[in-house]
Amino acid sequence: MGHVNNAVYFTYFEQTRLVAAETLGLRRTLEPTGLGLILAHSSCDYLLQVKLGDTVEVKLAVDGVGNSSFALRYEVRRVRDDAVVALGKTVQVVFDYEAGEPVQIPESLRDKLDALITRSPTEPE
Repeated sequence: MGHVNNAVYFTYFEQTRLVAAETLGLRRTLEPTGLGLILAHSSCDYLLQVKLGDTVEVKLAVDGVGNSSFALRYEVRRVRDDAVVALGKTVQVVFDYEAGEPVQIPESLRDKLDALITRSPTEPE
């Protein structure tokens, strides 16, 4: 077949999300409080084929912030022709592992996320 397996896109999303979390200092914000993030939803719309050996770039945007969750959107582009090859979305929930339940997003995290809300990259309606 010679193309990238569909599951690889979710790895692209995860790697991008982890880099963004580190850049924003989310671990430093959440760990002292005993909180963490869990993935509640993940989806991908595959638009064009990516062949083995192709290089891709993933852009990430904060799409919305709720009470205990926030949504991220992803745009995957093939570098050689700048074509958008996939669009994705994930929903993360702030989770108290000791209590075993979702909790309200701490204000320090909410402020960081609110400052980054954008409508791009977009997902098809």
